[in-house]
Amino acid sequence: MKKLLPLAAALALFILPAQASANTFTFSPTATAANTNSATSQTNQTAYNGGASQFDLDHHKAYTWKLTGLSIPTGQSIISASITFKDIANWDTNTNKLFVHLLNTANNSGIASVTDSSDDTTISDYFSGANSLGPTFGVDNIKLFESSFNMVGQAGYVAHDYTFNFTAAQLAKLAAFINANGNIAFGFDPDCHYWNNGMTFTYATSPVPEPVSMVLLGTGLTGLYLRRRRQQN
Repeated sequence: MKKLLPLAAALALFILPAQASANTFTFSPTATAANTNSATSQTNQTAYNGGASQFDLDHHKAYTWKLTGLSIPTGQSIISASITFKDIANWDTNTNKLFVHLLNTANNSGIASVTDSSDDTTISDYFSGANSLGPTFGVDNIKLFESSFNMVGQAGYVAHDYTFNFTAAQLAKLAAFINANGNIAFGFDPDCHYWNNGMTFTYATSPVPEPVSMVLLGTGLTGLYLRRRRQQN
């Protein structure tokens, strides 16, 4: 029996790497605003006005970005996900807010927007309740984060890359949404304008270890331990 254990260890180590191929899926929306500018009382707006890949984040509107045909490879699970904003900058020196939600779907394909007049006077989250772009806040609509994107120690315009990594609970929701119908959507509510040079959404999957592989690995490790003990004795 002891002679078989090292063989089992070798077999386990041979099987496991063959299953450990991960997959990464990356998506970027099309540019929704040209790299343009106009006269303004906000000095920061003239200092930076975004790049060629800019996703327009104007405080007069709320937006959804719908992705379809998503999947998780058979036998795998989502291990990480993130959304990155390239060269994002708050257009003035106020705190302001950008609210970002994950939705299981959206009412329109691709990128859609509606006028959000409430943002003219208050900072409020358009997706925090019932809305016309997607599901009401709750089971099929969860908040990912909110941020002013002001750099620490500096206010207003400082263009920088920002990446938000999903929490474990948010990863579970993402997986549930994809498994349900292959669709997800993001909801963006900018309370003020945020210049940027585009954004990307990425999620990664990895194989779920099979029970037989775990047994073989455990058996192999036990065999190595017993062999070491025998050599020491």
